[in-house]
Amino acid sequence: MSKQRDYYFDNGKFLLIFFVVFGHLIRSFIEDNEILYALYKTIYSFHMPAFILVSGYFAKGYFEKGYFTKLVKKLLVPYLIFQIIYSVYYYFLLSEKSLSINIFNPEWSLWFLVSLFCWHLLLLLFTKMNQPFGFILSIIIGILIGYIDFIDEYLSLSRTFVFFPFFLLGYKTGTFLLVKIESRYKFRYYYYNFGVCPFLSVSFNGF
Repeated sequence: MSKQRDYYFDNGKFLLIFFVVFGHLIRSFIEDNEILYALYKTIYSFHMPAFILVSGYFAKGYFEKGYFTKLVKKLLVPYLIFQIIYSVYYYFLLSEKSLSINIFNPEWSLWFLVSLFCWHLLLLLFTKMNQPFGFILSIIIGILIGYIDFIDEYLSLSRTFVFFPFFLLGYKTGTFLLVKIESRYKFRYYYYNFGVCPFLSVSFNGF
């Protein structure tokens, strides 16, 4: 019997993927257009945290047998393949003297694959903690990690710890709670994202 799809999250993922693509699309035009700059900043203020929160919701089966083996195949193997492809591509594009493949510094958007794998590993530790202590601790670590100079792009550790609270929140959040929040604050949510945020972004950009 096939598992019934959750159309609420399907629609959510579609919208978030659209924002990712649209954000990259307008990136080249934001320097000369204040409206596009405000829109770009607004999109990037929520689309990745929301995407990571949804990813955390779908991490419910991390305790199942063979789950991490599947993660290695789905995340780490594609990461290594595309990391090599990117390295070869930049070698020819930039006419570098030697080909250098560094698997510890993810190229471009490949950081998400590494971080997603690490977030699943962190669940093993943080889900055993009493809540909300574990969640608060993840926020504190995410803030403090910015003060450690040597943690930056290496294995995407900076993004991993900064965004992990959203992943943990998504894991702890059920469908019922999300639907309840969405239905209760629907008007204010859309008003804020599509009305207040762009207005404030344009205003502060003007100063």
